Amino acid sequence: MSLREKAISGAKWSAASMVSIVSVQFLQVAILAHLLKPGELGLASMVSLVTTLADMFLDMGLSTAIVQRKNVTTNELSSLYWLNVMFGAVLGGFLLAGSGVAAWFFSEPELKSLVALAALMFFISPHGLQYQSLMARELMFDLLSKIEVASSMVLFATTLVAALRGFGAYSPIFGALTAAVCRTLLLNLNGRKLHKPGLRFRFSETRSYLSFGVFQAMDSMVNYLNVNFGGIVAGRALGAATLGGYNLALNCAVNFPARLNPFFTRVLFPVFSIIQDDTAKLRQNYFKLTGFMAMFNFPLVFGLMVVAPDFVVCMFGAKWLWAAPVMRVLCLVGAFRCIGNPVASLMMATGNIRLSFWFNLAKTTAMLPAIIAGAYLGGAVGVAISLLTVEAITFLPMYLMLKRVLGPSFGEFLNACFVPLRMTIPMVAIVWVASRLLDASVGHAVQLAVEIVLGAAVFGVTFLLDRSLLCAEIRGIVFKMVRNAALRHGLQ
Repeated sequence: MSLREKAISGAKWSAASMVSIVSVQFLQVAILAHLLKPGELGLASMVSLVTTLADMFLDMGLSTAIVQRKNVTTNELSSLYWLNVMFGAVLGGFLLAGSGVAAWFFSEPELKSLVALAALMFFISPHGLQYQSLMARELMFDLLSKIEVASSMVLFATTLVAALRGFGAYSPIFGALTAAVCRTLLLNLNGRKLHKPGLRFRFSETRSYLSFGVFQAMDSMVNYLNVNFGGIVAGRALGAATLGGYNLALNCAVNFPARLNPFFTRVLFPVFSIIQDDTAKLRQNYFKLTGFMAMFNFPLVFGLMVVAPDFVVCMFGAKWLWAAPVMRVLCLVGAFRCIGNPVASLMMATGNIRLSFWFNLAKTTAMLPAIIAGAYLGGAVGVAISLLTVEAITFLPMYLMLKRVLGPSFGEFLNACFVPLRMTIPMVAIVWVASRLLDASVGHAVQLAVEIVLGAAVFGVTFLLDRSLLCAEIRGIVFKMVRNAALRHGLQ
C-alpha cells in the first residue's frame, strides 16, 4: 500500500472514530446540561481546566518526538516509557497536593475533592501513551480508532449513570477515570505487539527526545492558554454558573469542531514527517489539507452562528439561552482556529516547533490582558469578543510564519480559505432569512429542524455545482468511497 493510500485509509478510520467520539461527547454535554445545576456544570468545567493544564506536561512531547523521529531504538523506547510513567506520578502527586490551591483560586471549596479524585488519572494514562504513538507511527489508525470509540462509550455510560444517580459534578470525573482504565488496557493489549518495554532507564537515551519534546510541551501549554484562558477568567471573575454556560458555547463553537480536525491532522503528521525535505510537495499537501479542513468546518461553525438561539434551547434547555450571543461570537473564533489548526502538525513534522512556540507565545501574551479586560467590561460576551479580536489580528502573522517553512505562497493560502468561505455564504444567507420568516409559535425544535435541513440542502447544491479544484478533488474522493462501498456490498 502506497503512502497516499495509507493516508487515505487512515483518514477514513480517523473520520469515523472522530465523528463517533464527538457525537458521544456532545450528547454527554447536552444531557449533563439538563441533569446538572449550572453551578455543578461549572465545577466540572473547573476540574477540566485544571486537569487539562496538567495533561500538557504528562507526555512532554515524547509521543510526538517518537512519531517524528525516523529511527528509534528499543532501548530508547524502554527509557521513554518509564520517563512517561514518572511524569504521570509527579503530576498526579502535584494535583493531589495542590487541589486546595485550585479551590482557593476559583473560590469553590468543593473543588478540592474533585481535583484530588481527577488526579488518579495521571497514575493510569502514562502506561498507554507510548503504544498510542507507536501505532500512529505505523499508521495503524483503524485499531486506534476502535480503541478511542470504545473508550468514549465507556466514558459516556459511566458519566450518565453517575449523573442519574445524583453524583453531580463528580459524574464526569468517574467517567474519565473508567475511560482512562479502558483506553490504557486496550492500548497495552495491542501495542505490546510492537514493543515490550524492558526494566531499563537511561536518561541519556531520552535527552534528544526531551529537547524536541520540551518545546512541544511548552507550545502545547501556550495553546492551552489560547483555548482555555477565557474559561479560567470566566470562572475566577464571573463564577461557576457563568463558566458552565461559557463552556457550553465554547465546546459547541470551537472545541467540538476542533476535535473533529485531528482526523485530518493526525494522519497527515506522519506523512508530513516523511516528506519534510520536499518543500514543493509539503506546500501542496499543506494547503490542500487547509482547504479540506475549512470546507469541513465552515458550514458547521457559520451555520451554528445563525441558528444559535434555537440550538441552545433545544439542546441544553431555556436556562442556558443567555449563552447564545456568546456562542455566536465564538463561532467566528472557531472559523479562524480551523484555518490555524494544521499549523501545529506542519511545525512539528518539519522540526520547527520553536518557531511555533514563539508565535503562540506572542499571541497568548496579547490575548491575556484582552480577555481580562473583556471579562470585567462585558462578562462572558466580552471574553468571546476579546478572543475574536486577537484571532483576527494574528491571522496575517500566522501566514508569515508559514512562509518561513513553505516559502512564498500567499495566493495559495488565501485560496485555501476563500473557496470554502465562498461556498458557505449562500447557506448562511438563506438560513438567516428563513429564521427571520419562520413563525416563532412553531417552537424552537421545528425552527431548528427547518434551518438544518435547508442549510444542508443549500450547501450540498453549492458543493456539487462549484468548479474549484478543491471541490472537484473532494467530490472525487467522496464518489470513490461511495463506489468502493457499493462494490463491496455487491450493489454494482
